[in-house]
Amino acid sequence: MSLSIDYRPALVNSEGIGRYVRELVRGMLFCGMGSEMTLFAGTLRPSKYSRSELGLIDAGMRLLRPRYPTRYFRNRLNKKGIGIDQWIGDTSVYHQTQWSPLPVRNAAEVGTIFDCIYALDAVEQGGPDFLPKDAAQRMLAQSKALAERCEILIVPSQYVADQVTEKLGADPAKVRVTHLGCDHLPPGASRPGHLAPNAPYILTVTRIDRRKNHVLALRVFERLVKQGYPHHWVVVGPLGHGHKEFVEALKQSPVRGRVRWLRLVGDTELSTLLKSAELLLWPSRNEGFGLPPLESMACGTPVVTSSVTSIPEICGDAAILHDPSDGDAFFESCCRLIEDPAFAHDLAERGLKRASQFTWRRTAQETMDIYKELMDRN
Repeated sequence: MSLSIDYRPALVNSEGIGRYVRELVRGMLFCGMGSEMTLFAGTLRPSKYSRSELGLIDAGMRLLRPRYPTRYFRNRLNKKGIGIDQWIGDTSVYHQTQWSPLPVRNAAEVGTIFDCIYALDAVEQGGPDFLPKDAAQRMLAQSKALAERCEILIVPSQYVADQVTEKLGADPAKVRVTHLGCDHLPPGASRPGHLAPNAPYILTVTRIDRRKNHVLALRVFERLVKQGYPHHWVVVGPLGHGHKEFVEALKQSPVRGRVRWLRLVGDTELSTLLKSAELLLWPSRNEGFGLPPLESMACGTPVVTSSVTSIPEICGDAAILHDPSDGDAFFESCCRLIEDPAFAHDLAERGLKRASQFTWRRTAQETMDIYKELMDRN
C-alpha cells in the first residue's frame, strides 16, 4: 500500500484536528505501517512540535515539508496541472484531513470530516452564530466538494455520519464511523503550583467560544460559590469566536477572583489538571465528537456534560448529561458530585471503563482497514 496523509494539522494545530492527525499517525506507526506512509506537511507556519514529540524519530516514513503557504502551493499544483499525489509520487491512497483539501489527480481519496457545525451558520437567517457567516459558508462549500470527490468519508461519530448525509448530501454508503482515542495523555505530575494550594476546583477544558457555553458554566459556578462551596474554577482554552461575551461576563462576575483561566497548557499539565479536579463541567451546545469528557474519564474524574449532538453517543452512561440550556440541572448535578463521594466514585469508575474503549490503536486499525478497502477497490 502506498499511502500519503495530509499531516499539516499535526504540526500547527494543538486542538482537535491536530490531535487526531498526530495520534492517528502514531497509532499507525505502532502497527508497523511507517515504511508505507508519506506525510505531507507543507506549510510556511513553524511547527509547534519537534519530530521527537511527534514520535517520528526513526519512524521509517517520509516527511515532506516544503515551506510554502498553502494557497501558493495549491496554485502551483493547479498551474502545473498535477495533484499532490503526483507531486509526492507513488501514492495510491491520499488521506485528506482538512475541509480545505489539496488537488488530487490519480490516487483514491479518503477524507475526514469532523463535524458539520458550519452548516448551521451558513444559511442567511437563524444560525446560532457558532462561526462567522462568511467562514461558515466557505467551509460548507468546501466540505460539500470534499464529500463529493472522496470515495470514502471518515467521521468521528454516528451523529456526524447522519449530518454529512443531511447537510452535505453525501452518499451514506461511503461514510465510515471511526471513533477517536483518548489514551494519549501522559501521567500527570504534582498539582500545578499556580493553583490555590489545597483548594478544590472544578475544571472546564475547551476553546472559549459561544458554542462551548462558558457563560452558563460561569453562572453555575457563581451559584456554587453562593451556596458556600470552597471550590475554584479552572478554565483551560484559547480564545475563539464569540469569546467577548464570556470575557465580559467574567469581568463583571462576583466570583472572578476564584477563576483561573489558562490559555494553553501542555499534555502533562492537562493530565495533572484533569486528575486533580473534582469534576469536569462541560455544557457544550454542539460537538462532532467531544474529546475533553473522555480525557477526563480516562483520568478518573467525573463529568457533567450535555445531552445533545454526539455527546451521549460518546459518553454513554458514564457521565451526567443535561440539556445545555438547563443551568439548574448542571448546578444540581455539581452539588451532588461534591456532596456525595460514593456517587462521584461510581461515576468515575464508569468513566474509566468507558474511556478504555477509545484507543488510538483502534482508530488507526479501523482507518487502515479503510485504506485497504480502497486499495482493493482501485
